[in-house]
Amino acid sequence: MDTYQKLCDGIYRIRGSRSNIYLVTEPVPVLIDTGMPGDEMVILQALNELGFHARNLRMILITHAHLDHVGALAAVKAATDARVLASTHEKDHIEGRRLLCSMPREGLGGKLFKCMLYIMEKYVKKYEPVQLYSAYSETDGTGRIDGVQIIATPGHSPGSLSFYFPALKAVFTGDALTGTPAPGLPLRAGCSDYARSLRSVQSLARLGADRCFFGHGEPLVGNAAPSLRELASRAASLPEGKGLEKVVDLGSSSPTRGKNGRKS
Repeated sequence: MDTYQKLCDGIYRIRGSRSNIYLVTEPVPVLIDTGMPGDEMVILQALNELGFHARNLRMILITHAHLDHVGALAAVKAATDARVLASTHEKDHIEGRRLLCSMPREGLGGKLFKCMLYIMEKYVKKYEPVQLYSAYSETDGTGRIDGVQIIATPGHSPGSLSFYFPALKAVFTGDALTGTPAPGLPLRAGCSDYARSLRSVQSLARLGADRCFFGHGEPLVGNAAPSLRELASRAASLPEGKGLEKVVDLGSSSPTRGKNGRKS
């Protein structure tokens, strides 16, 4: 099986073991998330197969500090010396002062999931801490780094971030949205604050992105904006979304989903 899949010009999906890992190659190589411990092998192999030296990787953007998104961070950082950016709310988790699984989860299902993650992190797939180059807070306003717009989209985790590449009209949402089995809202049991996660969907819909890349499932590689607006309207219709602005004018074109990709 190939280690990566070209999704569109300048954007590749690397085949992580449990989540999507993305590589943006234009204008310089940038990685979004690093997958589980052990996924560093496919990341470094993909870089090599695409003609990049490991040290060409400029930056690693972390959407949130759950093990399936930061598990290989230390190994990739050691091999590439790339700068690492994540949320200030999750700095203590990434730098090892708190367990990743200590983040809150909603409801009974969330608590049971958290217990499972504790066992995983303590005894099965141990996380190696990494020092951040930059920690972003939504109190900083709309952030930018090397032309990438940083968007605070908390709710799935306390400090979830999304990243918008204006030149590509592409947004990377992490688990602020899901692509499994189809584009949808985040699952409540996976969220630290479900109501906040619904508010974050509004922030994503307002971007007008043409492409949307999820942490799990198939991306929308064209005409994503109508789907994002529809998800924002769905969020506003839920009891936890009370007070959110309903989104209309969804348009009539159909979004283009990734093809021949693995469902995560």
